[in-house]
Amino acid sequence: MKRTTALGTACIGTLAGLLASLAVPACRGEDVEFDCSSQQQAFTDAFADDGELLTDITESDSYPMAMVLSEAGIQKLLNGLVGSNVPFASKLQIGPYGLNFFPQTTPVIEIVKVPGCSSCVLFSLDFNFQLEAEDGDPAGAGIGSAVLAIPLALRQNDDGSSSLVASYDRATVKQMPISTMGFDSADQPGLQGALAILATRALQAQYPTTELLHFAPWTIGGNDVKLAARRFAIFTESKVISLGLQTNLDLPRGVAVKVGESLPKGVPMQVQMHPGLLLAMSQRMITEGVISRTYNDQGQPDPKGLYGVTLESLQANTLPGSNLLDVNFRVWRTQDGYCGYADAVTSLDLSINQSNDSIQVTPTDELRVTGGEGIGALAEDNEELIAKNKKLVDVFKKDLSEQVGITINYNEVGVEGSTILFDTQALVVEQDNIDIIIDFKVVASEDI
Repeated sequence: MKRTTALGTACIGTLAGLLASLAVPACRGEDVEFDCSSQQQAFTDAFADDGELLTDITESDSYPMAMVLSEAGIQKLLNGLVGSNVPFASKLQIGPYGLNFFPQTTPVIEIVKVPGCSSCVLFSLDFNFQLEAEDGDPAGAGIGSAVLAIPLALRQNDDGSSSLVASYDRATVKQMPISTMGFDSADQPGLQGALAILATRALQAQYPTTELLHFAPWTIGGNDVKLAARRFAIFTESKVISLGLQTNLDLPRGVAVKVGESLPKGVPMQVQMHPGLLLAMSQRMITEGVISRTYNDQGQPDPKGLYGVTLESLQANTLPGSNLLDVNFRVWRTQDGYCGYADAVTSLDLSINQSNDSIQVTPTDELRVTGGEGIGALAEDNEELIAKNKKLVDVFKKDLSEQVGITINYNEVGVEGSTILFDTQALVVEQDNIDIIIDFKVVASEDI
């Protein structure tokens, strides 16, 4: 008996041609490897645990997917998503006076250690202001600047989604020097400190908690797969914010990405995804029937078909600089006598589609049959046979590519009233990580 691990690609086909080519009687052999009842049971056992879902999103501290934001990314979110509702870009009521602020510079976000607040980023800007008396009459004008610490938080929503929020109701004004009509608050530290306290109270009272990012579950298959951000951390040394995303797919613990690593200068966002997540999602799509598990002798999806497919693994190709994913799968014959399976490997090519700034997943013509059992063992070196019976594998590869593309192009990220337009700029496929470098801009939804 010849048996090797799965490696397969495009053209295994229906295996019906194998019977005809070899003139083998359509009857069971005495060996269990050819026995159809044994192979049917083995086929059923092979996918019994594929695409399993947990009752809820796991609380594991390893994450198959992460979203990383740099200072530039957080700044784009704060400036773009909340628009004019940025602190010190509107009016604050401080005591009996109203202060109308007019920003003179773009707010600057810094990811640095903030004493007493491990979840804070620093926000600073210069402004002009106009002072109004209680009756609304002008009471003076001046210039100033502000530095405030804004706590960021990760919120779990009742609908199963999650949100990264800026907690303005807990923000603290660290510095707020002003100068007006010959008066400079720097000359009176006590007054400047009191002004910062008053501004903090006004800020917390007048600005609500503001959503920066909203993570919705995947809209894929029957929408049973859930996804939510479960971990939020600020890494001051690498100057990034990392959000670990978790799912209700039952994944091995080793399916985890490394979080907290620095981003190239000027890059606002990176999405990290473990290839094992793509495997589990693809297996789930087979379980749901989005990708067919069984096929007829014409290579077409058929719930009563005599051929079946199991997806064995999906991993990065080992060639340096390659953005290929190797797909290891097994094609089974489980009915009508003389059964077995063949192991095969194909590849999916991941590239950036410049026309829509997304990741394109394309089946390749790469195909090798590496072994099998029963009838499948006879197919290993029969390239002519493979070339004649490629329809089943072509259909499988096409459907698999589509679902991998939907999964890896996760775009269920947004915020109420605004739309985030993604621009995928680079893609790196590694053994334990797929890195997707993204630029983005935030626009009002009505402008789309």
